[in-house]
Amino acid sequence: MRNFVIMKIPQININDYNYYLPSERIAQFPLQERDNSKLLFADCSSKSIEHYYFRDIPGIIPSESLLIRNDTKVFPARLYVLKPTGGNVEILIESPVSHLEPQIALKEQGPQSWLCTVRGKHLHEGLDLRGDFFSDKYGKLILNAKILEVKEGKRVIEFTWEPGNLAFADFLDIIGKVPLPPYIHRVALESDTNTYQTVFAKVEGSIAAPTAGLHFTPNVAENLAEKGIQTIDITLHVGSGTFAPMKSDNVEGHSMHYEQFSVNLAKLEILHKYLNDNKLSEIKRRIISTGTTTTRTLETLYWLGMKVHLGKTKNLNDFRQWDWAELNDENLLNPADAIEEFANYLHKLNIKNFQGETSMFIVPGYDFKIINGLITNFHLPKSTLLLLIASFAGSDFYKKIYTSALENDYRFLSYGDSSILFR
Repeated sequence: MRNFVIMKIPQININDYNYYLPSERIAQFPLQERDNSKLLFADCSSKSIEHYYFRDIPGIIPSESLLIRNDTKVFPARLYVLKPTGGNVEILIESPVSHLEPQIALKEQGPQSWLCTVRGKHLHEGLDLRGDFFSDKYGKLILNAKILEVKEGKRVIEFTWEPGNLAFADFLDIIGKVPLPPYIHRVALESDTNTYQTVFAKVEGSIAAPTAGLHFTPNVAENLAEKGIQTIDITLHVGSGTFAPMKSDNVEGHSMHYEQFSVNLAKLEILHKYLNDNKLSEIKRRIISTGTTTTRTLETLYWLGMKVHLGKTKNLNDFRQWDWAELNDENLLNPADAIEEFANYLHKLNIKNFQGETSMFIVPGYDFKIINGLITNFHLPKSTLLLLIASFAGSDFYKKIYTSALENDYRFLSYGDSSILFR
């Protein structure tokens, strides 16, 4: 008889993770200097809180730490087109419907289909949409967008454009707008093209910035390197699901969004070497994740190593939100061994760059495997991101962190101030 594993999903009510966020505390514009943002430093072990500026962060992070960032790049994914009747339609391009990664699809010419969020009336299957634009370099540009399918409230849209010899990314650079988050109540400005982008962004594919990285400057990066802090980049493309509200009071009833990620085998080996470095004491061994997106990716990598170890390799590219809860009943590997298992698996298959999707849902009760430091902005009440912060800091201490930020006039959300949390 087959033994079925009963997953131990934490029973959490999202209403217990609420706080009052005045609308005027939501930053609508970035600071002129990125590293002038405030920085709250919280030690979750001693329950202490201190206040700095982000430019001070090299003095807070211990030497010999490993800092990991998300190098995804936001593309101008918001478009405005017209229906045949003349009605306005707003399109937010999200993800290619083929198995291509966004950065690959964006470099291609010719027709391609994407899953999109669309605003407008009577947007049925078969409807043809059109946009006419002009640029000094190319003259007249035309975008045709045909709705192929209505899918769970979104639309699958086939795009064709003229001039057809332009890659989709080049075409969008001319006609698209920066997809600012819904809580920024203004139109995107030309300046947002730079400010809503990390200085280390490389791989196009996100429709939202990994905002914890927005505070970094070349000067901060240089000071971190001079102190002996090693930095590596991985990629997770941020989708609109990061802003989606919880659809259930209990976390068990919420469907977590999927996001695409990729990790280079060489970077994975650096992570393993660091985890396996016997010269580092547990006190000095600090792996600091820049943002919730990087955190979800790193923690997913641990559980992928566990899957390989257990011979459960069928769906490595698709890590579901509660897979970790199911695997948690197994005899767990230490982090170094789990990462080694996964790296060896990629070596065996000659995979230099692993590409997958994760909907991992980190909630209070989760035991972090890879990271013990987290750089992050301040998140919305009753959000999946806030649950991750509460999971890392503790369900009681996170409240003190947010109360302290509010009392000290911190700016919240994407263009707001920052924090660094240690465990």
